[in-house]
Amino acid sequence: MLKNISFFVVIILLILGFSHCANIGYPEGGPADETPPVMVNSTPPVNSTNFDGDEVVIEFNELIVLKDAFQKVVVSPPLNTPPVIRGMGNKVTVSFEEELQPGATYTIDFADAIQDNNEGNLLEGFSFSFSTGETQDSLEVSGHVFDAYTHAPVAGVMVMAHSNLTDTALTNVVPPRVAKTNELGEFTIRNLAEGQYRIYALEDMNRDYKFDQPGERIAWLREPVEPSFEYRDRIDSLFTDSVTLDTVLITKELAYIPDSLKLFMFQEDYKEQYLDSRARKDRNRLDFFFNRSLEKKLEVDVINADPEKESWFVYEGTPQNDTVMVWLSDSSLIARDSLSVEIVYPVLDSLKNYVDKRDTLNMFHRTVEERRRNKRDDEEKETGVEPLRVRSPGGNLEIGSNPRFNFPAPLADVYLDSIELSVLVDTVYSPVSFDLRQDSVRIRQFMLVHDWQPGAQYQLEVDSAAFRDIYGRVNVPSKGNLTVKQEDSYGTLYVDASGMPENALLQVLNNQEVVVRQGVLPQNGKLAFRFIKPGKYFLRLLEDENRNGKWDTGDFSEGSQPEQMLYYPDEIEIRANWDQMVPWDINNYKVYDFVNRNRVKKNSRNSNRR
Repeated sequence: MLKNISFFVVIILLILGFSHCANIGYPEGGPADETPPVMVNSTPPVNSTNFDGDEVVIEFNELIVLKDAFQKVVVSPPLNTPPVIRGMGNKVTVSFEEELQPGATYTIDFADAIQDNNEGNLLEGFSFSFSTGETQDSLEVSGHVFDAYTHAPVAGVMVMAHSNLTDTALTNVVPPRVAKTNELGEFTIRNLAEGQYRIYALEDMNRDYKFDQPGERIAWLREPVEPSFEYRDRIDSLFTDSVTLDTVLITKELAYIPDSLKLFMFQEDYKEQYLDSRARKDRNRLDFFFNRSLEKKLEVDVINADPEKESWFVYEGTPQNDTVMVWLSDSSLIARDSLSVEIVYPVLDSLKNYVDKRDTLNMFHRTVEERRRNKRDDEEKETGVEPLRVRSPGGNLEIGSNPRFNFPAPLADVYLDSIELSVLVDTVYSPVSFDLRQDSVRIRQFMLVHDWQPGAQYQLEVDSAAFRDIYGRVNVPSKGNLTVKQEDSYGTLYVDASGMPENALLQVLNNQEVVVRQGVLPQNGKLAFRFIKPGKYFLRLLEDENRNGKWDTGDFSEGSQPEQMLYYPDEIEIRANWDQMVPWDINNYKVYDFVNRNRVKKNSRNSNRR
């Protein structure tokens, strides 16, 4: 009995002892695994010939995960039916759903679809090739795809090598070799045969390897390329210790060329002109919204009424010329709840010639909001108050700008003798001359023009009835002060450019990449931008071939590339009361310098921003 008790006591003590030892601490982990999976075996062997099977199995040295295979994996030559790609354990299986072409070299490009199971380390740029014939093609070409407007790398688009060099190949023929760009816009077209190829990049929206959708973005090289290879010197250094150089080794390294192709992708100006929407929110105004800029002034005619006046409306556009506001000035038309109008605007036909399109529209108006507004207007009439509400300029004025009046409706009359502008001299305001100019597009906006002096203080007085709109409303008197900023509040940017193309337009962009200043570069390449607000800016050069002051896209059917954009590689900081000199050798422009410093993290679908 005592022996049994002693035995159990010993067992309990041993258990407690082991438990105590096990809880002393946790073993520390080793270094994090940062190594991607490695291929260790495959069926068939990599680069094998005379393959006649329907499945490829690739084995790795660890468990793997296959992600987004349908989007990332590209097979070349392209297949009519996508293969079935599965990842299980440490293997990837590619099963072909159609018979492979005889005598062809096949490439399965996995991009970064394979990663290890534990740490998620990506196996980037992995590809597997084999041949169904006696030999295997092995040449390569590589490069980058950039957005033609922003120079941002374009990810996930097809890059194609066409052995058919005709202009119609991209629209009618499936290319023999394809690749897809990675997040940095990089591509490599592998396993090319000897010969010449035309290189295209395509945002293949319907996955048919052809340029046959109007909205597909496209890029192409002007001249064919001929893949080849060369051996380049590679310098390796051997050190006897951590600081002492012992030996410099020069070895030969195989390089496939060309390896720095640059394609600039754009979207054609394909959108057909149409009326997007219309509105009659106010009884006295008809609004027409178009999907793109009109080529000429919109024609408007009323159908179901006879205007009492020949000039029954006032026309107002916008700087983009995609919106038209028709201000009714005929009281008989304003009173009607329903108006039928015909509008006429130009559209392109199938031969790209402009023809007139006619739309008949019914414009209705009678809302709860209008009844509320009418009630408020009636109350104003009863008290004899129906003013023209005017936004008068005031506050601080930037050097080089002019203050503006903004009116709620077009004006019929302006009386300059009811407006007085004075400048503060010592302690007294003295009247000065000025001019009032109507904006040629924004007709309800008037600019107060004067030789504004930096640092000066002005007073603006507007008497009653200085402005009368087309509805007979007049303004109430107002007074405001204007102060022009000092010159030392700004900086000056001097640009000294060399090697610039003809018709070079130099643009200064703010940190939101909005053009704040621009000018045509003279022959000597020297241009100064004065009175720039302190901040960070970019420089951009546009080869404005048609001299219209803006960037124009390309047209594949006409063989025209988009107008060339060049970006100064570094951000420019402008300081107050400081001159900044920027020398720029256009001949040495390297798109990679700008992209690596400014665009690598901005890769997006931001194409063709105007």
